[in-house]
Amino acid sequence: MPKGGLVAGDGGSLLRVRIVDSETNEPIDLTGKTVMLRFSLAGGATVEKMMTALDQTASKGWATYQFVGSDLPQGGELQAETRLNDGQPDQLTSDRKFKIPVRDPLP
Repeated sequence: MPKGGLVAGDGGSLLRVRIVDSETNEPIDLTGKTVMLRFSLAGGATVEKMMTALDQTASKGWATYQFVGSDLPQGGELQAETRLNDGQPDQLTSDRKFKIPVRDPLP
C-alpha cells in the first residue's frame, strides 16, 4: 500500500504521530497525558478517539491510533489534529491539521 493513504471501511490501519512543541520542535513527553485524535472525514462531523501513547522513554512524543472499519465509512479527505490533556482544565491542540487521503475500495 502506498505510504500515507487509507481505504474506506478498512479496520486495522495504524496511524502513528509524533507530537512536538511547535516552538522548539522537541518531542513532548506524553507520560500521564490523555492524547486524543480529532478528525473529520469528507467534511463530516468531528470525531474524537483516544490514542495510545508509546513508551515515552524509548519513543518520546509518539502516539498511535488503530482505525476500525466504522471510522472510515466513505472515501474523501481526512483532516485531523491531536489534543493533549494532563488531567487539568488546560488542553493543548496541535497548531497544524494534517490531511490523509481515504479512497473508496474497488467494487
